[in-house]
Amino acid sequence: MKTITTLLIINFISLLSYAQTDSLPAPKQDSRPEKIAASRRELLASFLIDDQVGTGLWMDSLARLEDENYAGLIWDERWMLYFWTEAYGTLLAEVSSFDANQRALQAWKTQPPKDSLFEWVDFSLNERRFDIFSSIRKAFLNEEEKAFTTLLLEYLLRLNTNEEEWTERLQSFENHYPSSRFLCFVRSVKPVILKPTNKAFGISGGLLVGNWRGDIERSLATPYTFNFDLYYWTERWNFLFDASIGGPSLRRDIFVGNEVWPEDDPTSFLTFGLNIGYDIVNASKLRIFPSIGGGVGLLRPPTPDEDEDPLPEYYDDFNFTEFHFTAAVTADIKLFQKNYRDWNTPKGSYHGIRLKFGWNGLNFGKKNADLQGEMLYFAVHYNLFAFLAK
Repeated sequence: MKTITTLLIINFISLLSYAQTDSLPAPKQDSRPEKIAASRRELLASFLIDDQVGTGLWMDSLARLEDENYAGLIWDERWMLYFWTEAYGTLLAEVSSFDANQRALQAWKTQPPKDSLFEWVDFSLNERRFDIFSSIRKAFLNEEEKAFTTLLLEYLLRLNTNEEEWTERLQSFENHYPSSRFLCFVRSVKPVILKPTNKAFGISGGLLVGNWRGDIERSLATPYTFNFDLYYWTERWNFLFDASIGGPSLRRDIFVGNEVWPEDDPTSFLTFGLNIGYDIVNASKLRIFPSIGGGVGLLRPPTPDEDEDPLPEYYDDFNFTEFHFTAAVTADIKLFQKNYRDWNTPKGSYHGIRLKFGWNGLNFGKKNADLQGEMLYFAVHYNLFAFLAK
Protein backbone atom coordinates (compact mmCIF):
# COMPACT_ATOMS: atom_id res chain seq x y z
CA MET A 1 0.00 0.00 0.00
CA LYS A 2 2.83 2.33 0.84
CA THR A 3 4.42 1.57 -2.51
CA ILE A 4 1.20 2.44 -4.40
CA THR A 5 0.88 5.70 -2.48
CA THR A 6 4.47 6.60 -3.32
CA LEU A 7 3.90 5.91 -7.04
CA LEU A 8 0.77 8.05 -7.07
CA ILE A 9 2.65 10.93 -5.46
CA ILE A 10 5.48 10.65 -8.00
CA ASN A 11 3.01 10.60 -10.92
CA PHE A 12 1.20 13.63 -9.52
CA ILE A 13 4.44 15.59 -9.19
CA SER A 14 5.45 14.62 -12.75
CA LEU A 15 2.10 15.76 -14.16
CA LEU A 16 2.32 19.00 -12.20
CA SER A 17 5.85 19.59 -13.44
CA TYR A 18 4.78 18.87 -17.04
CA ALA A 19 1.86 21.25 -16.74
CA GLN A 20 4.09 24.00 -15.38
CA THR A 21 6.68 23.48 -18.14
CA ASP A 22 4.02 23.50 -20.84
CA SER A 23 2.64 26.79 -19.55
CA LEU A 24 6.00 28.61 -19.91
CA PRO A 25 6.11 31.12 -22.84
CA ALA A 26 7.83 29.94 -26.01
CA PRO A 27 11.28 31.38 -26.65
CA LYS A 28 11.17 34.62 -28.65
CA GLN A 29 11.97 34.21 -32.35
CA ASP A 30 14.22 36.90 -33.87
CA SER A 31 12.60 38.89 -36.64
CA ARG A 32 14.12 38.87 -40.12
CA PRO A 33 15.69 42.35 -39.69
CA GLU A 34 17.25 41.19 -36.41
CA LYS A 35 18.62 38.05 -38.07
CA ILE A 36 20.03 40.18 -40.90
CA ALA A 37 21.66 42.55 -38.41
CA ALA A 38 23.18 39.64 -36.45
CA SER A 39 24.48 37.96 -39.61
CA ARG A 40 26.07 41.21 -40.80
CA ARG A 41 27.85 41.51 -37.44
CA GLU A 42 29.19 37.97 -37.81
CA LEU A 43 30.22 38.67 -41.40
CA LEU A 44 32.11 41.78 -40.34
CA ALA A 45 33.84 39.84 -37.57
CA SER A 46 34.99 37.21 -40.09
CA PHE A 47 36.09 39.92 -42.52
CA LEU A 48 38.14 41.74 -39.90
CA ILE A 49 40.12 38.59 -39.05
CA ASP A 50 40.66 37.87 -42.76
CA ASP A 51 38.57 34.70 -42.65
CA GLN A 52 37.46 34.22 -46.26
CA VAL A 53 35.66 30.95 -45.55
CA GLY A 54 33.66 32.45 -42.69
CA THR A 55 32.93 35.55 -44.74
CA GLY A 56 31.60 33.42 -47.59
CA LEU A 57 29.39 31.39 -45.22
CA TRP A 58 27.83 34.51 -43.69
CA MET A 59 27.28 35.95 -47.19
CA ASP A 60 25.35 32.77 -48.02
CA SER A 61 23.37 33.17 -44.81
CA LEU A 62 22.44 36.74 -45.72
CA ALA A 63 21.46 35.61 -49.22
CA ARG A 64 19.00 33.12 -47.69
CA LEU A 65 17.57 35.80 -45.40
CA GLU A 66 17.01 38.20 -48.30
CA ASP A 67 13.59 38.20 -49.97
CA GLU A 68 11.42 40.58 -51.99
CA ASN A 69 11.04 42.87 -48.96
CA TYR A 70 14.41 42.82 -47.18
CA ALA A 71 17.98 43.24 -48.46
CA GLY A 72 20.74 41.40 -46.62
CA LEU A 73 23.61 43.10 -48.43
CA ILE A 74 23.54 46.21 -50.60
CA TRP A 75 24.62 45.26 -54.13
CA ASP A 76 27.89 47.20 -54.07
CA GLU A 77 28.77 45.72 -50.64
CA ARG A 78 28.19 42.25 -52.02
CA TRP A 79 30.25 42.87 -55.16
CA MET A 80 33.17 44.29 -53.19
CA LEU A 81 33.09 41.19 -50.99
CA TYR A 82 33.19 39.04 -54.13
CA PHE A 83 36.37 40.89 -55.09
CA TRP A 84 37.78 40.33 -51.60
CA THR A 85 37.04 36.59 -51.72
CA GLU A 86 38.14 36.42 -55.39
CA ALA A 87 34.76 34.95 -56.35
CA TYR A 88 35.01 36.40 -59.87
CA GLY A 89 32.73 33.83 -61.50
CA THR A 90 29.88 34.57 -59.09
CA LEU A 91 30.51 38.31 -59.45
CA LEU A 92 30.39 38.30 -63.25
CA ALA A 93 27.31 36.08 -63.37
CA GLU A 94 25.44 38.51 -61.11
CA VAL A 95 26.62 41.68 -62.84
CA SER A 96 25.70 40.36 -66.29
CA SER A 97 22.02 40.29 -65.28
CA PHE A 98 22.08 43.49 -63.23
CA ASP A 99 20.22 46.24 -65.08
CA ALA A 100 18.24 49.37 -64.20
CA ASN A 101 15.25 47.24 -63.22
CA GLN A 102 17.34 45.19 -60.79
CA ARG A 103 18.79 48.37 -59.32
CA ALA A 104 15.27 49.73 -58.78
CA LEU A 105 14.09 46.49 -57.12
CA GLN A 106 17.07 46.61 -54.77
CA ALA A 107 16.30 50.22 -53.88
CA TRP A 108 12.67 49.42 -52.98
CA LYS A 109 13.66 46.78 -50.44
CA THR A 110 14.09 47.57 -46.75
CA GLN A 111 17.78 48.29 -46.53
CA PRO A 112 20.09 46.62 -43.99
CA PRO A 113 20.51 48.34 -40.62
CA LYS A 114 23.18 51.01 -40.38
CA ASP A 115 26.52 49.51 -39.41
CA SER A 116 30.16 49.84 -40.40
CA LEU A 117 30.34 46.90 -42.82
CA PHE A 118 30.48 48.98 -45.99
CA GLU A 119 33.08 51.37 -44.57
CA TRP A 120 35.40 48.53 -43.54
CA VAL A 121 35.07 46.66 -46.83
CA ASP A 122 35.49 49.86 -48.87
CA PHE A 123 38.55 50.90 -46.85
CA SER A 124 40.15 47.44 -47.14
CA LEU A 125 39.64 47.21 -50.92
CA ASN A 126 41.02 50.70 -51.46
CA GLU A 127 44.09 49.78 -49.42
CA ARG A 128 44.57 46.52 -51.34
CA ARG A 129 43.41 47.69 -54.77
CA PHE A 130 46.79 47.17 -56.48
CA ASP A 131 46.92 43.57 -55.22
CA ILE A 132 43.35 43.03 -56.46
CA PHE A 133 44.17 44.45 -59.89
CA SER A 134 47.11 42.03 -60.02
CA SER A 135 44.82 39.18 -58.96
CA ILE A 136 42.42 40.02 -61.79
CA ARG A 137 45.25 39.81 -64.33
CA LYS A 138 46.22 36.37 -63.01
CA ALA A 139 42.66 35.07 -62.64
CA PHE A 140 41.25 32.33 -64.87
CA LEU A 141 39.25 34.78 -66.96
CA ASN A 142 39.21 35.61 -70.65
CA GLU A 143 40.38 39.02 -71.92
CA GLU A 144 36.87 40.45 -72.06
CA GLU A 145 36.13 39.40 -68.47
CA LYS A 146 39.46 40.79 -67.24
CA ALA A 147 38.82 44.12 -68.98
CA PHE A 148 35.32 44.40 -67.57
CA THR A 149 36.31 43.27 -64.05
CA THR A 150 39.01 45.95 -63.97
CA LEU A 151 36.48 48.62 -65.00
CA LEU A 152 34.00 47.36 -62.43
CA LEU A 153 36.52 47.57 -59.58
CA GLU A 154 37.37 51.16 -60.54
CA TYR A 155 33.67 51.98 -60.57
CA LEU A 156 33.00 50.42 -57.15
CA LEU A 157 36.01 52.16 -55.58
CA ARG A 158 35.07 55.49 -57.26
CA LEU A 159 38.38 55.77 -59.09
CA ASN A 160 36.59 57.06 -62.21
CA THR A 161 36.91 60.73 -61.27
CA ASN A 162 37.50 62.05 -64.80
CA GLU A 163 34.12 61.67 -66.47
CA GLU A 164 35.32 62.23 -70.02
CA GLU A 165 38.17 59.73 -69.70
CA TRP A 166 35.83 57.25 -68.00
CA THR A 167 33.25 57.60 -70.76
CA GLU A 168 35.91 57.04 -73.42
CA ARG A 169 37.10 53.86 -71.68
CA LEU A 170 33.58 52.47 -71.40
CA GLN A 171 32.94 53.33 -75.04
CA SER A 172 36.19 51.63 -75.99
CA PHE A 173 35.07 48.47 -74.16
CA GLU A 174 31.72 48.61 -75.94
CA ASN A 175 33.39 49.05 -79.32
CA HIS A 176 35.84 46.21 -78.67
CA TYR A 177 33.21 43.80 -77.34
CA PRO A 178 29.97 44.72 -79.13
CA SER A 179 28.25 41.48 -78.07
CA SER A 180 29.42 41.48 -74.46
CA ARG A 181 27.00 40.22 -71.83
CA PHE A 182 28.14 43.13 -69.65
CA LEU A 183 27.02 45.92 -72.01
CA CYS A 184 23.75 46.45 -70.14
CA PHE A 185 25.66 47.36 -67.00
CA VAL A 186 28.33 49.34 -68.89
CA ARG A 187 25.69 51.52 -70.53
CA SER A 188 23.88 52.07 -67.23
CA VAL A 189 26.99 53.57 -65.59
CA LYS A 190 28.33 55.50 -68.59
CA PRO A 191 27.96 59.25 -68.02
CA VAL A 192 26.21 61.28 -70.67
CA ILE A 193 28.85 63.66 -72.02
CA LEU A 194 27.38 66.41 -74.14
CA LYS A 195 29.69 67.30 -77.02
CA PRO A 196 29.78 71.00 -77.91
CA THR A 197 29.04 72.24 -81.39
CA ASN A 198 30.61 75.40 -82.80
CA LYS A 199 27.48 77.32 -81.81
CA ALA A 200 26.34 78.87 -78.53
CA PHE A 201 23.79 81.19 -77.01
CA GLY A 202 24.35 83.71 -74.25
CA ILE A 203 22.67 86.30 -72.12
CA SER A 204 24.16 88.96 -69.88
CA GLY A 205 22.83 91.85 -67.88
CA GLY A 206 23.99 94.51 -65.48
CA LEU A 207 24.63 98.18 -64.82
CA LEU A 208 25.69 100.71 -67.45
CA VAL A 209 27.19 104.09 -66.57
CA GLY A 210 27.37 106.63 -69.38
CA ASN A 211 29.28 109.81 -70.07
CA TRP A 212 27.76 112.41 -72.44
CA ARG A 213 29.92 114.22 -74.95
CA GLY A 214 28.74 117.51 -76.53
CA ASP A 215 25.79 119.81 -75.75
CA ILE A 216 23.74 116.88 -74.45
CA GLU A 217 26.03 116.80 -71.39
CA ARG A 218 24.55 120.18 -70.30
CA SER A 219 20.99 118.89 -70.88
CA LEU A 220 20.96 115.44 -69.24
CA ALA A 221 22.36 114.13 -65.97
CA THR A 222 24.73 111.14 -65.92
CA PRO A 223 22.88 108.12 -67.28
CA TYR A 224 22.67 105.02 -65.10
CA THR A 225 20.77 102.31 -66.94
CA PHE A 226 20.08 98.60 -66.88
CA ASN A 227 21.83 97.08 -69.87
CA PHE A 228 21.57 93.55 -71.25
CA ASP A 229 22.73 91.46 -74.22
CA LEU A 230 21.21 88.49 -75.98
CA TYR A 231 23.69 86.93 -78.36
CA TYR A 232 24.44 84.05 -80.68
CA TRP A 233 28.01 82.83 -81.07
CA THR A 234 29.46 80.69 -83.84
CA GLU A 235 33.07 80.09 -84.80
CA ARG A 236 34.29 83.22 -82.97
CA TRP A 237 31.59 85.43 -84.49
CA ASN A 238 29.16 87.20 -82.11
CA PHE A 239 25.72 88.43 -83.18
CA LEU A 240 24.20 90.59 -80.43
CA PHE A 241 20.97 92.31 -79.58
CA ASP A 242 21.41 94.78 -76.72
CA ALA A 243 19.19 97.21 -74.87
CA SER A 244 19.56 99.89 -72.23
CA ILE A 245 16.73 101.20 -70.07
CA GLY A 246 17.10 104.20 -67.78
CA GLY A 247 16.05 107.75 -67.17
CA PRO A 248 18.51 110.60 -66.40
CA SER A 249 16.89 113.80 -65.19
CA LEU A 250 17.08 117.10 -67.10
CA ARG A 251 19.84 119.53 -66.14
CA ARG A 252 18.23 122.47 -67.92
CA ASP A 253 15.01 123.44 -69.69
CA ILE A 254 14.52 121.88 -73.12
CA PHE A 255 12.51 123.97 -75.61
CA VAL A 256 10.45 122.93 -78.61
CA GLY A 257 8.94 126.05 -80.12
CA ASN A 258 7.24 127.88 -77.25
CA GLU A 259 6.85 124.72 -75.14
CA VAL A 260 9.25 123.83 -72.38
CA TRP A 261 10.32 120.54 -70.80
CA PRO A 262 11.45 121.89 -67.43
CA GLU A 263 14.74 121.35 -65.64
CA ASP A 264 14.87 118.46 -63.09
CA ASP A 265 12.05 116.57 -64.83
CA PRO A 266 12.65 112.82 -65.16
CA THR A 267 13.14 111.21 -68.58
CA SER A 268 12.66 107.84 -70.17
CA PHE A 269 15.83 106.93 -72.08
CA LEU A 270 16.02 103.68 -74.08
CA THR A 271 18.40 102.31 -76.67
CA PHE A 272 18.17 99.12 -78.74
CA GLY A 273 20.94 97.85 -80.98
CA LEU A 274 22.11 95.07 -83.28
CA ASN A 275 25.83 94.40 -83.38
CA ILE A 276 28.33 91.99 -84.84
CA GLY A 277 31.67 91.13 -83.25
CA TYR A 278 34.60 88.75 -83.61
CA ASP A 279 36.71 87.09 -80.90
CA ILE A 280 40.28 88.35 -81.05
CA VAL A 281 41.07 86.49 -77.81
CA ASN A 282 39.36 83.29 -76.70
CA ALA A 283 41.44 81.63 -74.00
CA SER A 284 40.57 79.38 -71.07
CA LYS A 285 39.90 82.31 -68.72
CA LEU A 286 39.25 85.28 -71.00
CA ARG A 287 37.35 86.17 -74.15
CA ILE A 288 37.67 89.58 -75.85
CA PHE A 289 35.82 90.76 -78.92
CA PRO A 290 35.23 94.16 -80.55
CA SER A 291 31.86 94.81 -82.17
CA ILE A 292 30.17 97.37 -84.38
CA GLY A 293 26.56 97.93 -85.32
CA GLY A 294 23.63 100.28 -85.23
CA GLY A 295 20.87 101.19 -82.86
CA VAL A 296 17.84 103.26 -82.15
CA GLY A 297 17.48 105.67 -79.23
CA LEU A 298 14.35 107.05 -77.60
CA LEU A 299 14.17 110.01 -75.22
CA ARG A 300 10.83 111.18 -73.87
CA PRO A 301 9.01 112.08 -70.67
CA PRO A 302 8.14 108.97 -68.64
CA THR A 303 4.59 107.62 -68.88
CA PRO A 304 2.78 108.42 -65.60
CA ASP A 305 1.29 105.67 -63.46
CA GLU A 306 -2.48 105.29 -63.23
CA ASP A 307 -2.65 107.14 -59.91
CA GLU A 308 -0.57 110.07 -61.20
CA ASP A 309 -1.75 113.15 -63.02
CA PRO A 310 -1.52 112.86 -66.82
CA LEU A 311 1.24 114.77 -68.58
CA PRO A 312 0.36 117.99 -70.40
CA GLU A 313 -0.52 117.33 -74.03
CA TYR A 314 2.37 119.43 -75.28
CA TYR A 315 4.78 116.86 -73.75
CA ASP A 316 4.14 114.84 -76.90
CA ASP A 317 6.39 117.37 -78.63
CA PHE A 318 9.33 116.04 -76.59
CA ASN A 319 9.30 112.49 -77.96
CA PHE A 320 12.72 112.16 -79.62
CA THR A 321 13.72 109.13 -81.69
CA GLU A 322 17.04 108.71 -83.51
CA PHE A 323 19.22 106.13 -85.28
CA HIS A 324 22.94 105.85 -84.59
CA PHE A 325 26.08 103.78 -85.07
CA THR A 326 27.63 101.86 -82.19
CA ALA A 327 30.99 100.34 -81.32
CA ALA A 328 32.19 98.44 -78.27
CA VAL A 329 34.92 96.24 -76.89
CA THR A 330 33.68 93.40 -74.67
CA ALA A 331 35.72 91.23 -72.31
CA ASP A 332 34.33 88.06 -70.71
CA ILE A 333 36.05 86.78 -67.58
CA LYS A 334 35.22 83.06 -67.55
CA LEU A 335 34.23 81.71 -64.15
CA PHE A 336 32.44 78.57 -62.93
CA GLN A 337 33.46 76.54 -65.99
CA LYS A 338 33.63 73.30 -63.99
CA ASN A 339 29.91 73.46 -63.17
CA TYR A 340 28.77 73.06 -66.76
CA ARG A 341 27.32 69.58 -66.06
CA ASP A 342 25.07 71.05 -63.37
CA TRP A 343 23.48 73.21 -66.08
CA ASN A 344 23.19 70.28 -68.52
CA THR A 345 25.40 72.03 -71.08
CA PRO A 346 28.55 70.86 -72.90
CA LYS A 347 32.06 71.49 -71.67
CA GLY A 348 33.25 75.02 -72.47
CA SER A 349 30.07 76.68 -71.24
CA TYR A 350 30.64 79.19 -68.47
CA HIS A 351 29.27 81.86 -66.15
CA GLY A 352 31.30 84.97 -65.59
CA ILE A 353 31.77 88.72 -65.53
CA ARG A 354 31.34 90.75 -68.71
CA LEU A 355 32.96 94.17 -69.05
CA LYS A 356 31.94 96.49 -71.90
CA PHE A 357 33.49 99.75 -73.09
CA GLY A 358 31.32 101.32 -75.76
CA TRP A 359 30.28 104.30 -77.84
CA ASN A 360 26.83 105.31 -79.07
CA GLY A 361 26.93 108.04 -81.73
CA LEU A 362 23.57 109.52 -80.78
CA ASN A 363 21.69 111.75 -83.24
CA PHE A 364 19.17 113.48 -80.97
CA GLY A 365 20.83 116.72 -82.09
CA LYS A 366 18.99 116.49 -85.42
CA LYS A 367 15.74 116.89 -83.46
CA ASN A 368 16.96 119.44 -80.93
CA ALA A 369 20.26 121.32 -80.79
CA ASP A 370 20.37 121.05 -76.98
CA LEU A 371 20.58 117.25 -77.35
CA GLN A 372 23.52 117.26 -79.77
CA GLY A 373 26.22 114.81 -78.73
CA GLU A 374 27.15 111.19 -78.14
CA MET A 375 27.60 108.80 -75.26
CA LEU A 376 30.57 106.81 -74.03
CA TYR A 377 29.79 104.10 -71.51
CA PHE A 378 31.15 101.37 -69.28
CA ALA A 379 28.99 98.37 -68.31
CA VAL A 380 29.46 95.50 -65.86
CA HIS A 381 27.35 92.40 -66.51
CA TYR A 382 26.91 88.90 -65.21
CA ASN A 383 27.18 86.67 -68.24
CA LEU A 384 25.95 83.15 -69.07
CA PHE A 385 27.45 81.42 -72.11
CA ALA A 386 26.18 77.98 -73.14
CA PHE A 387 27.36 75.84 -76.04
CA LEU A 388 24.76 73.90 -77.97
CA ALA A 389 25.13 70.13 -77.76
CA LYS A 390 25.62 67.88 -80.77
